[in-house]
Parts: sequence; structure tokens; C-alpha cells
Amino acid sequence: MKPGAIEKLTNFFSMLPGIGPRQALRFAYWFANADKSVVGGLKKALDELESVKKCVSCFRIHAGGNLCPICLDLSRDRSKIAVVEKDTDFETMEKSGVYDGHYHILGGLISALDAESASRLRLKELFGRVKKENAVKEIILALSATPEGEFSARYIEKILEPLSRDRKLKMTRLGRGLSTGAELEYLNRETLKNALENRK
Repeated sequence: MKPGAIEKLTNFFSMLPGIGPRQALRFAYWFANADKSVVGGLKKALDELESVKKCVSCFRIHAGGNLCPICLDLSRDRSKIAVVEKDTDFETMEKSGVYDGHYHILGGLISALDAESASRLRLKELFGRVKKENAVKEIILALSATPEGEFSARYIEKILEPLSRDRKLKMTRLGRGLSTGAELEYLNRETLKNALENRK
């Protein structure tokens, strides 16, 4: 029988994306056998998470005030908003150095099998932001080339259609270079650059 602490750790690690019960159990035992300084370092890092914030505009996780550095940067192109699934997709696009606009982090994708999934995303916030910010001329749906990404892109196009029609708002998707099934966070710079340049 496993100690209670191992059971609790295993349950927490199982919540992580892509981590199954066996791997979660391995992580738990690894930490149980690790040096106390490692466990102490983990505790400290977790405590510091309480100081991070979500930007009130794009919802990116950052350390600072209400707005993140990207949203405060006046040199960025305010006419473009790239809609991405998660923070790691934002990081991928920023590291590539091929995009100079703003972002909106959805917080997930819509699943055709989960009727409630759309309500958990920041879709109302996206609509409100685009409606309020007249400088926005293009929405780039920078979502993964998966069934969920495709379903989400169509859903967003539908809810933004009134603004697209009234304001001639352009809605584009990443172009060729993004193969079917590819997740944005794993793309290299050249692939992402081609996908952005060939968006349509």
C-alpha cells in the first residue's frame, strides 16, 4: 500500500496534460527519493506562482500589473490579434520573432464532444475586445491543425461574423506549412513563418 503523501502527489501529477497514472506515480516516487533541497525548491516555485497574474486584455500569464508587457508595448501592431489556444502557443510565436501584433489566449479549444467546452473559453472577452478596439483590422486564428482547432476556428468566425461584416474585419488562418494534426507549440521558426506569411 502506497503512503498517503505518494497517493496525493500522484493525483496532482495526474492532472498535468499528457501525464498518465504510471508516469505520475514515477514522478511522485522520484520526488520522495530526491534531495530535500529539490523538494524545497519545488515548494518555493509553487509558492511564487501566487504572484503571477493574467493580463486583463490578452489573458497571458505574466508577472507585473494588470496589462502584460506585450499589451503595453506601443511599437506592436495593434491592427492584428492572433488568437491562440494557450500560453505555450504564445511563447512559440514570440520566440519565432515573425509576428509583431497582439494576442488573445483562449484558454483551450472547443470539442465537438463536449457541449460545455465553449463556455469555458474566453470567447465573450474576445468579442468584447474586438468590438471595443477599433484599431483591430485582422484576427489571425493561430490554432493547431487538429479537429478541435478547426472546430474552434469555425466557431470564432461565426461569432465574429457581425463585426466582420460591419467593420470589414479580416479573419485569417495560418496557411500552408502547418500540417494536419500539428500543434502550434511544437512548430519551428521557419514553419511558423511560412504559415503566417501564407495565412488566408
